[in-house]
Amino acid sequence: MDNISNNSGSSSWDLEMMRMGTQFQPHINSPCFANARREAEGKQEEEEEEALGAVKEMMYRIAAMQPVDVDPATIRKPRRRNVRISDDPQSVAARHRRERISERIRILQCLVPGGTKMDTASMLDEAIRYVKFLKRQVQQLQPTTAEAHASSSSPASAMGPPPGLGFGAHVQGGHHPMH
Repeated sequence: MDNISNNSGSSSWDLEMMRMGTQFQPHINSPCFANARREAEGKQEEEEEEALGAVKEMMYRIAAMQPVDVDPATIRKPRRRNVRISDDPQSVAARHRRERISERIRILQCLVPGGTKMDTASMLDEAIRYVKFLKRQVQQLQPTTAEAHASSSSPASAMGPPPGLGFGAHVQGGHHPMH
């Protein structure tokens, strides 16, 4: 407590309360305080995730605009070491299962932004975040399409879009309004 300065107008009562707080802090283990601590830690994790969220969202938006052409045949498979391969049916089945899992992981690494630069566990965490981001994007776009369908069924839209806007000639009912 020698490093606490008194020049900020602190009274001796404030210093005494600080000392008492540090003495009793380790003994606070009631469920109420534990829940409050967990909530505070959860909020801190959310804040840290939000701080990274803007950067990740930009990465995800860029990645979402890239064309997706993942052909399993184009994914490079690692070379097998010079070891004897067992002919035991159980070993063969297990090896095929592991190879399928490895192939799916390599494909997922190509789909996840930055996935090829991560270990498998980190890449799977990132894949979860990326899928959640894509779900939010779909949800944000759905109300827009629902509003577009609702506005096309309104009487005002029966006249059709203004000419020259490049919209298709399809209007509800299958008839063009000009015919």
